[in-house]
Amino acid sequence: MMKADAMTLWGQAIVSEASASSTERNEADALLVARIRAGDEQAFESLMTRYQAPLFRYLRGLVSDPEQARDLLQETFLRAYRSIGTLDDPSLLRSWLYRIAHNQAYSVLRRRRLISWLPLAFGQHLSTPALDRGAVELARVEEALGRIPVQQRAPLLLHLVAGFSYAEISALLQVSEGTVRMRISRGRAAFRAAYGSEEDEDAS
Repeated sequence: MMKADAMTLWGQAIVSEASASSTERNEADALLVARIRAGDEQAFESLMTRYQAPLFRYLRGLVSDPEQARDLLQETFLRAYRSIGTLDDPSLLRSWLYRIAHNQAYSVLRRRRLISWLPLAFGQHLSTPALDRGAVELARVEEALGRIPVQQRAPLLLHLVAGFSYAEISALLQVSEGTVRMRISRGRAAFRAAYGSEEDEDAS
């Protein structure tokens, strides 16, 4: 499979929450926040149901450890629950949740001193006979993604997986839009190089 096709496969296999229009999603989020602030106990459960899968994918992509990603997801929701009253613009709930998750993941990475290099454990599953060709290919894509420096990986995941625009990523990560573009561009190049090295290792 070509490197460009592999990147497309990664995006198509994972992107889901970006399918709804931004306006519809923002309006639904604002209504959800209003219900939570009004004391609706079911509303926060609805929030978790809506965002747990995409946030987990993002966290797993950053920390490369599903168990740790689950712990970070729980911490993200706990912090969100405690501070939902501080959210200035309820329509920006999605970005706010990703910012909390992002900050939690970065704290872990700093403690592990792995902020610029993260070996990924996905490769150990590649030899499982039950995996079909598509699952194996996705695992290879994820392994290559894990070789990208996290400063490039984070905006790449936010753009390809979560469907954020450059402007939204700029606000979320608090860097300039030009920096976002540069990091995504370098992240794509790093992915292609890492995916290519995977092919070379398979051939050796």
